[in-house]
Parts: sequence; C-alpha cells; structure tokens
Amino acid sequence: MPHDADDRRALFQRVVDDIVDQIRTGKLAPGDVLPTARRMADTYSVASMTAQRALRELQHRGLTYAVVGKGTFVHPQAPERIGTDAAGRPIAATTQTPVISDNPALNRRLALYLLERDRISGRIVDAFMNKDTAAAWQATEELATLQQTHTDLTDDLAAYEANLGRAASSGAPEPAEPPAPKKPRRNPKA
Repeated sequence: MPHDADDRRALFQRVVDDIVDQIRTGKLAPGDVLPTARRMADTYSVASMTAQRALRELQHRGLTYAVVGKGTFVHPQAPERIGTDAAGRPIAATTQTPVISDNPALNRRLALYLLERDRISGRIVDAFMNKDTAAAWQATEELATLQQTHTDLTDDLAAYEANLGRAASSGAPEPAEPPAPKKPRRNPKA
C-alpha cells in the first residue's frame, strides 16, 4: 500500500482505519482471522512494530481479540461497535443506546454505568477465552457488585420512563425534570 505524503495520520492509524473500513463494509466479518503482524507489515508496507501497534489498537477498541497460538480475530460485536450491521449498512440511531436529552445528569450516570459494565463484561469474555476460571469468577463477582450498587440508577430510570409514559398518555409535553436522584445508599459492611 503506497503511502500518501499528504496524509498526516500515523502509519499505524492508517492500517487501523483500513481494517475498520473493511469491517464496516463487510469485507471482514465477525470471527474472521486477521493477517499476522508480519504479513500485515508486508501488505501495508510498514514496519512489523507498526503493524503490531495497529493490532493492539484494534484490540484496545474492542474490535478484535487475540487467542494465543491461534491469531487475531474480528470481535463478534465489531460491526455494532463501529456503527454498522453485519452487512455493512449504518445502524439507525434509534437502535443505539438512547440519550436522555432532558436530564444530562441521569444520562451521564447511565453512560458511566454502561461503560463500566461493558469493561467488566470484556474481562469475563477474556477470562473465558483464556480458560482462567478464577479471573472469570472474580469479574463476574465484580459485575454483580456493580449491578447491586446501581439499583438506584435502575429505580431512577424506571421512574423517568414512567413519567414519560404518563406524559405521553395524557397528551401533555414530556417532563423537563424527572425525579431528583436518590442519595447514595451506605454500605453497612464498610
């Protein structure tokens, strides 16, 4: 792949962008194996270290996963994570995580919870892929703890949705302010 002198992106980023584009267009499907770093270096005319950095970046973004001795594979959720379906068509905004536009505090709490939940879920998957039962168990416990500590978020979301439902059925405009968030519960064991 010849390098464009006007392209200001780092070489590894060009490789990453090309692979992301292949996932987006469906040339690479979930479960497909990526070339080795050496083969990728030859294909993109970059150094082996640059290709390795591109592979690490793809894995860091959650678009690929590596299995020791087997290779690097496109993650099953890679198309959704870059905003396309399995056929490479853009996913409609309505199918993605909803944004609570009239309550930024609740929206932020939900986003932070979902990010942490996904991070822990990724650790569970990695542990199972590595057949590390202890790490899988620990991450599962961490996920359960996260869910228990965010029951107030679940309650606030339910109240918010109930208020939206009441507003829609009464013909009134949507509420500008859902109920105020509850104070955090104290853990008596702490």
